[in-house]
Parts: sequence; structure tokens; C-alpha cells
Amino acid sequence: MRSLKTAALSTAVLLAATACGGGESESGSSEAPGSLTVWVMGTAQDPIEKYFDNVEKRYQQDYPDTKVEVEFIPWPDAQQSINNALAGGDAPDVLEVGNDQVANWASQGAIMDITSRTESWDAVADMDQAAVDYGKYDGSQYGIPWFSGVRTLYYRADWLEGLGMEAPTTWDELVEVAKAIEEEHGVPGFAAPTDFTNGIASFIWSNGGEIAVQQGGEWQGQLTSAETQEAIEFYAGLTTEEKVSPQSYVGENELVPLADMANGEVGMYIDGGWALTSMEEQASDPAVLDEIMAAPIPGADGIAPAFAGGSALTLFSTTEHPDAAFDLLKVMGDKEGGKGYADAAGYFPAYPEMLDNEEYQSDPLTAAAAEQMKKTKFFPSTPNWNAADQDGKIIPGAVLEIVKGGDPDKVLEEANKELTETLNKPVA
Repeated sequence: MRSLKTAALSTAVLLAATACGGGESESGSSEAPGSLTVWVMGTAQDPIEKYFDNVEKRYQQDYPDTKVEVEFIPWPDAQQSINNALAGGDAPDVLEVGNDQVANWASQGAIMDITSRTESWDAVADMDQAAVDYGKYDGSQYGIPWFSGVRTLYYRADWLEGLGMEAPTTWDELVEVAKAIEEEHGVPGFAAPTDFTNGIASFIWSNGGEIAVQQGGEWQGQLTSAETQEAIEFYAGLTTEEKVSPQSYVGENELVPLADMANGEVGMYIDGGWALTSMEEQASDPAVLDEIMAAPIPGADGIAPAFAGGSALTLFSTTEHPDAAFDLLKVMGDKEGGKGYADAAGYFPAYPEMLDNEEYQSDPLTAAAAEQMKKTKFFPSTPNWNAADQDGKIIPGAVLEIVKGGDPDKVLEEANKELTETLNKPVA
């Protein structure tokens, strides 16, 4: 039997905790901190700051005495900032991480298991379920999708109109249109940079290939499968055999053709909607930008899947107010909050039902991306993916070697072995 002394002590502790926390909120939470900190990746922009003003107003309907403090972390500083926070430095309560980073940070103990909290949040059922699953690590939920973004094919609409051609929808058409552009306008028809895992992956997936699959709990690289090897050889061959992509893109990422696209020096290339701002900054003649349109990425026989980029919302593992922090996460990520951030930042909401909204379909550029959003895939969901791609550059490295004349069979066999070993390394 519980003693009266113990019961009295527990009540005293509860009252003390409530007094320190500022009182019980209208939502029923016993937490009401003076402030909560959110780390957002990127730089401050007026639309995003206005978005967080609205988030704070909505949040204060339940937590009237809690301020929402937002700190912007430049993407290049993200890893070091989170490492510093783990080491005992300043840490946020709510944290944005790239959706392909969830497993990595979960494995390092930086973010909190929020499985029980998400299971009782109805909005999760309406989110992109593949993206929800991508927020899991070791069977538990650590992140929920905040927004999504995909790459599409950018092309010079005026050039294609003059040629009497449509945006390509297949590999064969891609080569045909690219050669016609170069013949008529004297610039490369298509850009196939070799340091471009996201673009290469679309070619692999469109041909029925995979990067790696799980078999018996172990990852197995698929770079030597017939479908994947054919796609990689085709991508490399755009430079070496079809010669529609120039040698100047070998070893480069998509930022080089981005500048060329903005200045009328290439006919087609693959990038995301976020590239438009950079093109505006780099275009010597802004009128060129009016002629750039977008279409879904052409695949072997139709629209190719694109990597479902985006970010997840998480709770930092050291937050002292997990209940209040999760309530803030919900305000940021529910249908109003998720759409609000996507609109402010130039992405798409994580709710598939919204992709057919008129506002996304009326602009040709966003309509193409919205259509592409319906056909997406994810990279291997393992903390070791970053080691394989960001650190090891296994796939871009293999493409680079093949473009430089390496034997595809030998190159891909070695790359596949390295990929399999890297993905299966023990997680600390």
C-alpha cells in the first residue's frame, strides 16, 4: 500500500515542479517553460521569420507564457553544431535535420525516440507514409517529415519550341533533344555532372535498379546488378558515347551547370526548385530565366523516380521539456504549420493530398515538381549512408572512373564491395 507520507511527498514535488514550470497549460501539459529553442537549417529570410511569428502565436494559445526562440544554422555548420550540442554546448529543444540524417543522429543519441508521441498524433496518418518510415531508426520513430522537395529536369522552353520538340520523357528522347539543341544553338544539350548522386540515382531507379537492399538484416550493394550497371553506364555514356554532356562537367556537381543554365550555356540539367534563387543571382541576363521551364526527370521508359529530399522535425535528446517541445513540433508540422513552412521556404508540404492544390498546379515550374513528388524513392535508411556517399563518394567515384575510361565491370565490382562493407559497418 502506498503510504500517506510518500503520497504527501509526491504531491509536494509535483507542486514545486509546477511552480517552477510556470503552471499547467490549457492543453493539459504540466510543462510550461519560459522559452523553447528551435534550430532551423539555413539562413534567416523574411518569409520564414514571419512563419515562426505565426507558429509562436499558435503555440501560445496553449502555452501563453512560452516564447519560441529560433536559431538559424547554416547547413555547412550543421554537423559541427549538433556535435557541440551533444558535447554539452548550447542545444535546442526542437531540431530540423535532413531526412537522410535521421538514422545517423538517432544512432549517436542526439535525437529522441518519439514513437509513443507520434502514435497518438492523428496528423501523422495523413503524411507521406514513406517519409514517415524514413524517419525511423531501429524500428522506432525519431523524426517526422516537415517538408519535401524533389529535383526535376530544367530545360530551355524557347529552344525546344523553336525545334518543334517537347521536353523529353525517356532516355532516348533525352539524347535526341540534347543533340538537336547542340546542333542548333552550339551549346551542350544536357549536363551529366559526375559528382551528383541524386541525379545518378534517378537513372538507376528508372531502370529498375537499386543502390542497395537489405537481406537477412545485412545491406547488400546492388551496383553490379544488370539494371543498375546499365543505368550507370548510360549516365556515363552521356559524356563518353553520346557526347551530349561536356567534359567540363566531369568531376563537378550540379552547381556548375546551374550557372550555365542561368546564362544560356546549356540546354537541360537536373536540379531542385531551390536552384531558381541561385539562378536569379547568377544570370547576367534575367530575361533568360523566363525561358526556363521544368518537367519530370526522364527515365528509361517514362518518368524516373527522384530522391524524396526534405527535412524532418525531431526533439533534441537533452531537452528538459519533451512534452512542451513535442507540442511545438506539432504546431510546426501539422497541416497548417507544415504547409506554411513549405510555402515560405519554396518546398512542398509532407501531406500528399495537398499536391493537387491549384496553387501548386497553376505554375508550370511547381506543377512539374508536384508531379515528380508523386514518384520518389529514398536512399538506404542507415546511419552509414553518409559515410558511403558524403564521405566515400562511392557512386560518384565509380561514375568518374568509368567516364575516364575505367572498365565498368571492374569499377562497379570494386565499388559494390566498398558500398556493402561501408553500409554494414557497426554503428557506434
